[in-house]
Amino acid sequence: MSYLPPKQAGFSEAVQVYFTEATGKMMVFGARDRDLLNQWREQGRPARLVCRGIRKAVESYGRDDPPRRLAQCEPFVDDLWEQFQQRDVGAHNRPQSDTDSDEAGDEPGVSTTDQKQPSGLYQRVRRAIERAGKSADEERWRQAYRRAWRELDEEATADQFSFQQLEAVDEALVDAYLDALDDEERRIVEEALGSTSSGLLKQMSPAAKRQHMLMKRKRALVEQFGLVDLFDVV
Repeated sequence: MSYLPPKQAGFSEAVQVYFTEATGKMMVFGARDRDLLNQWREQGRPARLVCRGIRKAVESYGRDDPPRRLAQCEPFVDDLWEQFQQRDVGAHNRPQSDTDSDEAGDEPGVSTTDQKQPSGLYQRVRRAIERAGKSADEERWRQAYRRAWRELDEEATADQFSFQQLEAVDEALVDAYLDALDDEERRIVEEALGSTSSGLLKQMSPAAKRQHMLMKRKRALVEQFGLVDLFDVV
């Protein structure tokens, strides 16, 4: 059972379970770590960005001496957040190149002449999907990137593109990859979920469990089937 306010539970639990798995240390976050989580959530930092920062912290510290507190991951999370903020505004009014007008797998996309110039983050996501779709070695993966492109198209209704919208596109891509798997491939992905103890899962709220399962499946798709992690490439 979660003892966090409902609006914080999914985010905080998902981060805590990820920290436990990444570091191999079973722990309950102290006051300083809970304050950090609340601060990051209020700033709009996606759980997936925070978890990526934890992963980078573990890689930096080493598996033999991983972080013992979430606060030790703070510089890595802050660095990622700063990068994303810079990328969000960095491409406003940037001239559109010829290559930028191509779509993922030749899927019709957003007209840049008839709409406002989208945000820098949107443009980076757009180019990442285009590159991944063109370099995919199977049609089923190209179709998955086309689905992500269509989700991106639906999200691009203004010149602002938030991290919540990026999460929606990222989730659409994960779902498209999962739908493209055959039974044996899906079994491989589902086996990746087995590393989470049943005790941890039972203690998680539905929102936290959903977030956790998504991140685990996504990591398996990246490692086993070459899924491009949009959070890593934009």
